[in-house]
Amino acid sequence: MKKIINYLRYRWLLAKWQRRAKKKRRANVMVGNLNDFFAELAKCQISYVVLRWFDELPADRSAEKSFQGDIDLLVESAQLEDFCRIVAAFPGHIKIDLYSNGIRLGTDCKRIAYFPPVLGSEILHDRCRHDGRFYRPAPRPYLYSLLYHCCYQKGLLCGLPTGTALDNPETYSHDLKRELTLTAAACAETLPQPLTLLAIHQWLQQRQWAMPYDLIPRWPARNAWHDELLKRETAELNKALAGLKDLLVFLIREDAVSTGADQPIVQALAKKFTVLDVVQLDQQQQQRVMRQTRGGDWTKHKDVVIVAPVIAVVCHDPSPQPVDNSSGLGSIHHFVGNANVFYKHAIRKDLERRFPDAINFMHGSDNDPESMAYIKAIYGPQWPERIASWKQLPPDAPGQATSNSPL
Repeated sequence: MKKIINYLRYRWLLAKWQRRAKKKRRANVMVGNLNDFFAELAKCQISYVVLRWFDELPADRSAEKSFQGDIDLLVESAQLEDFCRIVAAFPGHIKIDLYSNGIRLGTDCKRIAYFPPVLGSEILHDRCRHDGRFYRPAPRPYLYSLLYHCCYQKGLLCGLPTGTALDNPETYSHDLKRELTLTAAACAETLPQPLTLLAIHQWLQQRQWAMPYDLIPRWPARNAWHDELLKRETAELNKALAGLKDLLVFLIREDAVSTGADQPIVQALAKKFTVLDVVQLDQQQQQRVMRQTRGGDWTKHKDVVIVAPVIAVVCHDPSPQPVDNSSGLGSIHHFVGNANVFYKHAIRKDLERRFPDAINFMHGSDNDPESMAYIKAIYGPQWPERIASWKQLPPDAPGQATSNSPL
């Protein structure tokens, strides 16, 4: 009888998560008997971590009765159905804030992954046991993820000074500085000084753990810090462009190459824009791009597999067009300043007709600062040379290849 009840509860929970996910709402997770719950997760080889504040978890069932907090849990996206089955077997009143390394079953933040999937997967891969009870991130990914949490997921709410003219009157319920200090010592890292949100952002950038530029304006849980950070980063990227305008960067995923859609994409882009460069991304470049660009989170739609970008196409638009903000695309895509950006939608529709597996084969930048952020990710330390070379080019025309493009 218990197995039947647990199965029915599992089917009900899973259906509820699916309904909430369709409405861009988060999954509801309540559990009890934590020690047995974590033991069952381990027995079933579920890849998960408690993300932070490990010592605050109730130690036994007696302590659970007075526990008023919640638990932040990161779970492997591909195992969410199995995780749900275990949740159904451990009903209780302890709330779990459930996240995954993807955007499935309500574990996202309004269709955005809680951590970029590459970073979320790293956290799950590099984990360790805490007091023999449950899994947590190993010290280094814990430090990085906690700083990421403070700087981007919390912003002002973490209580740290911003490091800019923006004041922060907020306080935090946790002893954040102590936790960061102990964790940094455990992995032989030196915390940014002074410990401000801006210093943390720059520290994470150096380690390729910062929030991608094109994700900052789209992050749904916002406060004034996110707008301040976006303003600063936009100014830096515009400065790096050195006067160049109307650059567009397109990233082609490996599933497009495997189905033979890559060359049609490049050819279609060359009909509309001036192709400045076509770059076959090596493994290091792929990692930089996936860490430093949102890229639709680099997972297939409603899938669990990370699909890497393998080709970058850098273009210049010789004839930019104003955006009609009353149009369908213009009203949705608030970050687009050139209507020709929407040409990628026409290419995608054609790909869907020609290639049965075409699901978002290509990702593209929406404006000049985003293009500059992508260029930094593609070329790494060599990006200033590329910008300098493009500044020397004569006026161009659609279809003209002006760099080392193979066209």
